[in-house]
Amino acid sequence: MAGYSNPLFRALCRQGGAELCVTEMISVRSALLGSRQALEIMRPAPEEGPVIWQIAGGDPGEMADIAAHIESLGQAAGIDVNMGCPVPKVTRRVSGAGLLRDLDRATRILEAIVAAVRLPVSCKMRTGWDDESIVAPDLACAAAAAGCAWVTVHGRTREQLYSGEADLETIGRVKAVCPVPVVGNGDVTSPESARRMFEVTGCDGIAIGRGALGAPWIFGRIRTWLDTGRIEPEPDWPERIRRALVHWKLSLESHDATDRVFSVLKGHLIKYLGGHPDFEAQRRLVGQARSNEEMEAAFQALAAPVQDSRRALLPEVAATPSAQYEPLVECAQSQCGGGEGKNFG
Repeated sequence: MAGYSNPLFRALCRQGGAELCVTEMISVRSALLGSRQALEIMRPAPEEGPVIWQIAGGDPGEMADIAAHIESLGQAAGIDVNMGCPVPKVTRRVSGAGLLRDLDRATRILEAIVAAVRLPVSCKMRTGWDDESIVAPDLACAAAAAGCAWVTVHGRTREQLYSGEADLETIGRVKAVCPVPVVGNGDVTSPESARRMFEVTGCDGIAIGRGALGAPWIFGRIRTWLDTGRIEPEPDWPERIRRALVHWKLSLESHDATDRVFSVLKGHLIKYLGGHPDFEAQRRLVGQARSNEEMEAAFQALAAPVQDSRRALLPEVAATPSAQYEPLVECAQSQCGGGEGKNFG
């Protein structure tokens, strides 16, 4: 999830119950050209534990070279190849979901990466380019034959983008024919939807992306259901606002409180307000902030009905050691595993 999956959010997902996270997609071509953004994504956080690094590109040699470089950094738990990004500037380079229209190239990319690294290699795909070209079952089998350790399937075509409902039936078809573990992705926003994903598809794990935005505790809720069969309620609004303020405070610390922090955080913080009975007004309040000071004032206004003052909310945050929120991994996709209940953020 470009723009969302930074180390701090990954840390909050890990604290919320995720066991493993995946980085924001790294454009291999941009990295080779020295793009500041791509290189920033590739810079491991000192406190960050093992993470799956996700890369995107259309040239087998370039992909293998970057994968080998990532392995040399010593903090990767695996390499994931993005075959699902639907953005035109990515797909027109036969990268991301563009590879769904060239399975031969997709296979050669995976074979090259598997040959270049000792780390586990996986790939994330969509069901196909459109409804007339559902290729996920074939691509998943090709990925397994190339040496992938598992595959993740988002139950939508590239043409759908993020509209409509996830196609769980096709994920189930992939699971039926693929010899390696299959992780299901799409529309998992609660323990109930996680249960449906497992029951309908038979998948081995669940990947959570957008469902974790503004709700990094979703992993713990699913973990509780997996372990006990009990479904915990969502945090109430006072708790959601408190956690948003934790996110805000820690972001200020990790970014030296510069005025640019609010532009990165705004999308995250608005997500915490999802489902609020006065969402539109609250979204505007946060969305109109143009500086750190204005953003802080906006959240103080949101907190006012919950607590009498900032004094009641932030001392607890300030007194909490930042180490408690060790940055983990970018939650470009957050995965909650089945079977033993492993969580991947």
